[in-house]
Amino acid sequence: MLPIQMLYRGLRVNPEGEALVHGPVRMTYRELVRQVEAVATFLQEQLPTPQSRVGACGHNNWQHVVTMLGIFASGHVWVPLNPRNSAAELTGIAEAADLALIVTDLEYAGLFAQSNRPLVLMSGRADDQLSVEGICEAFAGRRPADIAHLRDGLSAIKFTGGTTGSPKGVLQPYRAFMSCIASMLTTFGFGEDERMLVVAPLTHGAGTFLLPVMAVGGCNILLDGAKAPGILETIGAERITASFMPPTLIYSVTDHALAAGIRYDGIRHLIYGAAPMPPARIRLAQEVFGPHLAAIYGQTEAPTMISAITAHELANEANLQSVGRPCPFNDVQIMSPDGRLLPPGETGEVVVRGDLVMAGYLNRPDLTRETIVDGWLHTGDLGAFDARGYLFLKDRLRDVIITGGFNVYPSDVEAVLATHPDVVQVTAIARADAYWGQRVEAAVVLSEHAAASAADLVHFAKTELGSVRAPKAIHLLPKMPINAVGKVTRQSVLDAVEQLEQRA
Repeated sequence: MLPIQMLYRGLRVNPEGEALVHGPVRMTYRELVRQVEAVATFLQEQLPTPQSRVGACGHNNWQHVVTMLGIFASGHVWVPLNPRNSAAELTGIAEAADLALIVTDLEYAGLFAQSNRPLVLMSGRADDQLSVEGICEAFAGRRPADIAHLRDGLSAIKFTGGTTGSPKGVLQPYRAFMSCIASMLTTFGFGEDERMLVVAPLTHGAGTFLLPVMAVGGCNILLDGAKAPGILETIGAERITASFMPPTLIYSVTDHALAAGIRYDGIRHLIYGAAPMPPARIRLAQEVFGPHLAAIYGQTEAPTMISAITAHELANEANLQSVGRPCPFNDVQIMSPDGRLLPPGETGEVVVRGDLVMAGYLNRPDLTRETIVDGWLHTGDLGAFDARGYLFLKDRLRDVIITGGFNVYPSDVEAVLATHPDVVQVTAIARADAYWGQRVEAAVVLSEHAAASAADLVHFAKTELGSVRAPKAIHLLPKMPINAVGKVTRQSVLDAVEQLEQRA
């Protein structure tokens, strides 16, 4: 099957039911399908080569959903573009993916000025630009050609990394998306009365929840950029039954609700992922929303649903730090460095095989061979199973920093700071943080006559990287520490920073 068939299943089971809500816009399944088919027809006529790559960059708005589903219905490949990235990064991704077209909110159109790709406006209007709304009007009543013959193709290319000059494009085939959808439906049991609040960015994990909810005729309610009061108001007003949020957003909503004395009992699934959540924070959220928290574990290379822990399971104190059991359609094991599969209780690398696993990295056969060995995807995460089959993550083999649900690569941070004329050496580090999970910091050695301060460097990094990936603090060191074999390691730098703070 193809992912877009989930939309048509929703049409069959609930044709006049609400499918999508965005502010004053409320679409039934019949209305949503009409809009999606118009965009899909346009894309097939504009880009006659099947599996052309189409970038999508925008807020959580109805036009974004119609664009995303229209790409799926056209048989082309969805390439989500994060508007928090810099223009240089987005231009690099457009080049690497060989995008045939970019659909973007008018607000972000300037980010693509150097990409030399045709643009369609997702939201907003300009005299000389096609828009999604205009396409929906011009192609109303048109239906796209059948794409069943593309079932072995790609649904998406999602990029990880960024400013190192060679961002990794993860090739996600239709089979991976369908495996993800099947696992969500099996694990969470969404129903026709489901009302999913989509508040995390569609370009990230939240986008994967749209189609499972549509498959059962449920409704997706979009909210963009809302703070805790607006989220809580929407939960009540729209009778929300489910939502996916990164931990930092759950913290904010929970803290506001506790301060205001608010409790909700209508949510059945408050799902978090992208970063771990401390047990104390889980208990606070359960105090507000009841025993309805659930968690998922995945990565771009095996999207969203490697393992999951349901609300019922998370109510057990013994499971508070677990990422659950493997989802039904995955084979998940723990592997030793020499390739042996390890028994429960022993720590090793988490490896995954099955339809959920990516097809590989775009134009990187070398990296693909390193990451998928004998059918096993090497996740780079260290973990162990307990005797009951619950997976507990211990640490990360890779250096990726997960802050507020976003992946930050230390090498990206270092590459930007190294371009500052006053910086001689730089090492990015992760610090534990009760709110962000991890926060990005960096240690820097300045040149002899440097004029820049730590605050200047933070501002410089924020301008180049954006607020999410820029270091929250920069520590000025007289020299980089080295370990016993003469190498600079992140741990030795972290130790030096902690010693510096203790002396302060």
